[in-house]
Amino acid sequence: MIYKILALLTLSFSLFAESVKPNILFITVDDMNWDSVGAYGCKIPEITPHIDSLANEGLLFERAYVQASNCSPSRVVFQSGRYPSSSGMRGFYMVDANYPMLPELLRQNGYFTSVINKPRDTSFNDKYDELWDHSIILKGAEKRGAQTYAKGMSDFFELIKDKNEPFYCVVNIADPHKPFFNDPKSKESGLDEFGPSRVYKISEITVPDFLPKHPGVRIEMRNYYNSVKRADDCIGAILKSLKESSYEDNTLVIFVSDHGMPLPFAKSSLYGNGIRTPWIMKWPNKLKPQSKDTQHMISAVDFMPTILDVCGINKPKGLEGRSFFSVLKGEEQKYRDYVFAEFNENAIGLVFPTRAVHNKKFCYVFNPWADGKRTFSSASSSHKSYKVIKELSKTDQEVAKRFNHLVYRDIEELYDLEKDPHCLNNLVKNPEYLAQLKQMRAKLTQHMTKINDYALEAMKNRESPKKLAQFMQQQDKESIQRAEVIQWKRHKNRVGGTGKNTELFASPANL
Repeated sequence: MIYKILALLTLSFSLFAESVKPNILFITVDDMNWDSVGAYGCKIPEITPHIDSLANEGLLFERAYVQASNCSPSRVVFQSGRYPSSSGMRGFYMVDANYPMLPELLRQNGYFTSVINKPRDTSFNDKYDELWDHSIILKGAEKRGAQTYAKGMSDFFELIKDKNEPFYCVVNIADPHKPFFNDPKSKESGLDEFGPSRVYKISEITVPDFLPKHPGVRIEMRNYYNSVKRADDCIGAILKSLKESSYEDNTLVIFVSDHGMPLPFAKSSLYGNGIRTPWIMKWPNKLKPQSKDTQHMISAVDFMPTILDVCGINKPKGLEGRSFFSVLKGEEQKYRDYVFAEFNENAIGLVFPTRAVHNKKFCYVFNPWADGKRTFSSASSSHKSYKVIKELSKTDQEVAKRFNHLVYRDIEELYDLEKDPHCLNNLVKNPEYLAQLKQMRAKLTQHMTKINDYALEAMKNRESPKKLAQFMQQQDKESIQRAEVIQWKRHKNRVGGTGKNTELFASPANL
């Protein structure tokens, strides 16, 4: 019996040690909650059959996270292996990163690199030719249609058929980003041209516990799930193209979302609904089908070192993530009990530096900007659910309490995730949780010290309103300076149009 086990182990090792480098197909969706996927327990009928089939054929990570809860800061973590405060990609401006990104290293080691949709948000700046052999920018309705992605993948496979080199292909699906299918803005702008394969009724959807069960919220959630369905259609088209190609058997497929749904207490927050992501990997003859990892906590910052290990490429100095390649080989990896996340500023440059640490039982959040006067603003502030909550808060005391927390927060937050998975009850002032508060606070401080986080100053002075105010005044000053001169990934910011800005922000990693 022992010889059979040894033989199986030897076979398993040899499969991972093959000299032929694997292809990497990295599929992302925009603003999809981790629990909106059937394989993660979503009860909406037939919501994600294609994502579910990927999980059925591969490995699902139950505890997977991103480092940032807004678009470009999150996406660049995957490609850089660094936290946003370290890389410089705190917001939506362009960064001069004087160190190699993942596609650059793969390209230097014989890979053909490609990004289909959102190359700007997947890169530090617009110098795509330094990273990508092939890039496509999709616009309007086309970036939400399954037909578009089917053609994009077909064209890609045709492009590389004679190149005789492995590929790293990133495909970024626009759904379920706002506006959702059937939203008034989506109809008006023609984004509903490609509909989902199934349109849901309000009676078929559920409203998450962190939002009020109001008719207006239900309408928005219905439209959200229709957009989730359309995203899954796009994934189905991508996977079908891969299956019809000659590359499937040697391709590692990874699927993630860049962060949570674009609604209050999810996107732009550091609660579980903001930073937890579905993460599924399929690798024929390498990863066991129908497998699930519930033990290890992985996150976006681990992606780059893991892919480099998968491809047999030496890792550069300065990576802040940790490869979980050994987990893919079925091994246990110690010290995967915590993940760290951050939010720095919104898409127009308003600063709300926020830090968080999660383990399986608790979540601790630090908000140095929360002075009771500064009001939090993000993309969801202009959407229907936010407006419903704001209006209800005028007559409903419980809703008012939630709305005030959404807008003003507390300097420190602690949640018992086993009892309160949606982070509704802040336990910071509960003496029964003092030990957990100190432990999580110490873990976050240790992490911030390790990466030389600019917000460490605020953490050390968290009990001084005066020093926190000075910290925020400095952050506002620097943000305005960036808004005035730095090139942006968006056409406007807090001080106006960005078209005349010419400078790149110097990454702290350069210094």
